[in-house]
Parts: sequence; C-alpha cells; structure tokens
Amino acid sequence: MKHLVRFVVSISFAVGSCLYAAPARAQPLASAPPPAPADDKLAPPGAAATLPASPSLLRGSSIGVSDSGKAQTAPLWRLTLNNLLVLRLNPVGLEDQMRFGFQRRLPDLEGSQGRLFQDRFVFFGIAPRLNPAFIKIGPSVEIQPLSIFNLRVAAEYIGLFSTFGFLQSFGSAQDDYADKLLAACSSSDATTRESCRYRDERGELVEGSSERRNYSASGLHVMIEPLIQLKLGPIALRNKLALEYWYMNVRPGDRVFYDVTLDTLVPARGWVLANDLDLLFVSKFGLTAGVRYSVILPFYAGNQVRPGESAAFANNTVQRIGPTLAYTFFDRGFTRFNKPTILLISGFYVAHRYRAGQEPAAVLPGLFVHNAAMPYLVLGFSFQSDLLKTAAR
Repeated sequence: MKHLVRFVVSISFAVGSCLYAAPARAQPLASAPPPAPADDKLAPPGAAATLPASPSLLRGSSIGVSDSGKAQTAPLWRLTLNNLLVLRLNPVGLEDQMRFGFQRRLPDLEGSQGRLFQDRFVFFGIAPRLNPAFIKIGPSVEIQPLSIFNLRVAAEYIGLFSTFGFLQSFGSAQDDYADKLLAACSSSDATTRESCRYRDERGELVEGSSERRNYSASGLHVMIEPLIQLKLGPIALRNKLALEYWYMNVRPGDRVFYDVTLDTLVPARGWVLANDLDLLFVSKFGLTAGVRYSVILPFYAGNQVRPGESAAFANNTVQRIGPTLAYTFFDRGFTRFNKPTILLISGFYVAHRYRAGQEPAAVLPGLFVHNAAMPYLVLGFSFQSDLLKTAAR
C-alpha cells in the first residue's frame, strides 16, 4: 500500500519536473499563448482549448478560441457552467456532474513570463452531482497558480435515496459485495432475497433476508484533488490524484459501505486514494485519443474490520487500464454554448475482487456477464457555458 502511494506521488512530481527540464519544448495543457505581436494576433491555443473533460475531472482554463479561430485569453471575471453527463457500465451508473461558479484570472506576476505563468486563475462555486440513487452537492474551490498545476478542494453533502440497491453497508471490509449479492439483498421480491447472503455484526453468515438491506442514508465527503498537466507537441500527460475523506451515517454496527462510483467498500469514517493517469494524443481537428490507468485504494484500519479480523487481509484495491477517445465538435471561446464533446472511456480490470473474471458483473440492471474481458465503459457528453457578457480582459 505504501509503495503504491509513493508511486502515484512520484509520477505527479516527475510530470512537473519535466517542464523545468525542457522549458523550450514543454507546453502545458492549460497554457496561454505567448505575448501578442504588434498585429495583436495570438498564437494557437494550448491543449486546454480542445482537451475534453472526463468523469470527476471538470476543471477550468483561461484560454479559448474566438469566432475567427484565433486564441484568446479569458475575461477577467467569468460565470461558468461546465456540465458532464455520463452513462457507465460495469458497474452500472448514470450521473450528471456540474461545475458552476465564478472564475477570475489571477494577476500577472512581475518578472515572470512564459507559458508556465500565463494560465492562472481561481474558481469558487458549487459542484453538484445527480444520480438516480443519490445527490451530492457542496462548495468547490479551485486554484491554478501555474499552468501545469491545478488544485481543487471541495466538500459535499451526500443524500442516498435507497433506490437501485443503494446504500448497502457492511460490518467489515472483508465482507462480500459482489453484484449478484447486492442485487439479491436489495430486491423487493422475497423469493429473490433468499439468495441474499451476508455476515451479521458478530461475523456469522446469514442466508436470506426478511427485508431489503439497502436504505436511505446521508453523509459528508471531502476531496483534495491536485492535478498536473503537461503537453509536448501533440502528446499530453495528465495526472489527477484525489484524497477523499468520507463520513457516512451508516447502520449501527457497520463500518464500511459500497460506493458505486469508486466501486469498492469505502470506510464509513476514513480515507480513500484515487488516481487517474492519462497519456493522450491531441489532434488539431478535435479528436483526442489515448490510454488511462486508474487506481482506487481504500485505507482500512482496525476500526474497519470486526474484532479479531485483520485489515491487512481486506484487499479491495481497484486497478484499470484501457483506451479513451473523445471528439470536440467546436471551440468558439467564451460563449453560451461551447466545446460540445462526446467521450468514451474504457478500462480492463487489472485488479478487482470480483470484476477480473471471479464473479458475474452487472453490465445492465438484471443483466450479468461472467467474463474477465468485460471492460469498464463510460460514455459521456460534456459542454461548457460562459453566462456573463464579455468583460474587460
């Protein structure tokens, strides 16, 4: 576990150091163009003008494209809306993610020039997420002091409706949470619930359930998400690290719960690390293609297992790797409707307690596939809007 954390952190620092090692070649993802020449025409924008959002990665930029196709810097103040609608398979999910609030360009630093310092801003607003099973809403603050580095800190209230089998909680991080068990234990049909199997507070196996085990719940979720981004020619490298703290009001006696977004057992009071590493090719005509490697690592202590159990044996780490594609139809700068993008993200499970071929996985509600080659799939559509009239630049 410690080695994995060190690996993720070292990747982040290595990406950042590349910019300083080769400043003449490096172009940050969210870079602004160099100072305008005498005719006031700006150079083509950096990758941020075309690079699409991906799930849980709605971030800002202060570079855009004008109606004439020229690069332009953002207005001093912006009221922005970023929206991403995603459909996910294996596990099943449907969610709308938003980023809404005010964004302000940071002032130029005296004596600091170059692409590293030209895309700097601060954002404050809200980041609601709506799913048929839950709602998440809360404040979000984002600062980008350098073009290659963005830091987002957010907190959100979580309310689960008890629909679609969620929330289900467990007495130990070692308990089973396979898709078929979750479906059987949350079924409204008493005959189906006979297939439900779980362990009680003492760890004794219980076969069948007289009532549905999913229930409504609420809690708090805090996220600290540093993002490093770099572009060398058409090749872009992006790494997002998320440190998440959860405080969920679960059923008395339970210590962990199944979160469908992270797809693992999450401590009811504790931390989870998640990391997405993207290596991308960014074309000049709106197409972005590459590969993503994802890691999700819950941190368990003695209070996430029953007395007598060891947290070291609760291995609920998730690892995926697979191709990603996105196409942005147009980029017209800071307009009311801009950067409509369709995206496809896939990932084959390198490590998962159930989805690497061990158990049938729910591809759609009620449809299970027992095949190690069945990937994680996300189909999404995103866009951004600037809701204020053009302000002073």
